[in-house]
Amino acid sequence: MPAPASESAARAAYDQLIADIERFGEMLRARFLTAIACRLGCTGCCQQHLTVLPIEAARLREYVAGLDAPTRARLRRQAQATLQREAALFRDAPPQPTTFPPEPERSVPCPALLDGACAVYPARPVLCRTHGFPLLYLDDDEESGLLDVCPLNFTDDEATITHRDVFDMTVVNARLVAASLAFDPEGERRSIAEIILSAPDESGAPGNAL
Repeated sequence: MPAPASESAARAAYDQLIADIERFGEMLRARFLTAIACRLGCTGCCQQHLTVLPIEAARLREYVAGLDAPTRARLRRQAQATLQREAALFRDAPPQPTTFPPEPERSVPCPALLDGACAVYPARPVLCRTHGFPLLYLDDDEESGLLDVCPLNFTDDEATITHRDVFDMTVVNARLVAASLAFDPEGERRSIAEIILSAPDESGAPGNAL
């Protein structure tokens, strides 16, 4: 059964956003060959448990469902452990933003992290795709906005960030939210652990989200 036109359009808009992010990210990597230190095995930004919008949750769920059975089983075990750890850590208060470097006693590693690498990398959310690059946020107290970069990047004083070298997160987030609202206007954010646990197995049977 074909997807409704609104869902198809939403998915197309999301795909275009991802393509634009990847293309601009490659331009920045080429421009800042040494200033951007992000690489396989650097998991400092993965020591937190994110929630994502419905359209990203759907993409992640579909990707997890297509993984091989052993990998899916490992992810499910980690997802269950993640929810248990969060329940123990944040019993009396909601999770707080992760500091960097993360505090081991308070951090909750992303359940999609296997052997020091992201097991869902091709389907990773926008937040993961943009982290590490220069990000510009509007700030009521700053006319020029707030520039955010990973503290492991741009440590070389010779690397100069200009207005051409930033992700305008107001624009990025507006496009992401618009696509997600068109995809599922009533949907709520879901945690990556919940998404992993809800992904169907090889028989097509749905998983059980906790």
